[in-house]
Amino acid sequence: MLISVIIPVYNAKKFLNKSIESVKNQSYKDIELILINDGSTDNSLAICNKYALTDSRIKIISQKNSGPAASRNTGLRHAAGTFVYFLDADDFIDKKTIETLVEKHDQYYPGMVMGNFGKLIDYNEIIKQKVSFSPDGVIFTDNIKVLSKADIGNYVRHFFKHPSNHLISYCWGRLYKLSIIKNNNIFSNENMRLFEDFVFNLEYYCQR
Repeated sequence: MLISVIIPVYNAKKFLNKSIESVKNQSYKDIELILINDGSTDNSLAICNKYALTDSRIKIISQKNSGPAASRNTGLRHAAGTFVYFLDADDFIDKKTIETLVEKHDQYYPGMVMGNFGKLIDYNEIIKQKVSFSPDGVIFTDNIKVLSKADIGNYVRHFFKHPSNHLISYCWGRLYKLSIIKNNNIFSNENMRLFEDFVFNLEYYCQR
């Protein structure tokens, strides 16, 4: 099962090597990495080209600077995978990230598979983020939780009163079914420079 990893790239030379390496070295090998060069003016494109020359799974698409929403949309239009995974150019993932998410999909067959994340403090310590999927705010501590459509609806209603940073707020760290996205024409609003992933997720959940 092919997984399309999409990374918007804009002047990211400080972080880009680590980000690309973390995808390139995934234990799950059936991936394509789509790098969207969003009008970078540093040497980000040269870094992308360096990796593309040594790994046929890496594709580079250059466009004029249009923002992260437009970059992700460009990636979606060129993606060929069963699932899409978004990653920011200043982030990196654990070696078994894609493998773990695919395994959970094959176990439960959900419309989305999402993993937790951590924040890197001073380029040294990784702090795992606390997460809650319920209106009562109880912190999730198990290895996996399967959410029904009713669970998601309850969470969304709660979110508008008490915003959190997991199920809706971000588009990275999860597998989206590309067929759901394309069949329902779900793309990021390119006029938004903030909260575009929030709107994208709401539209996606409506189609689950």
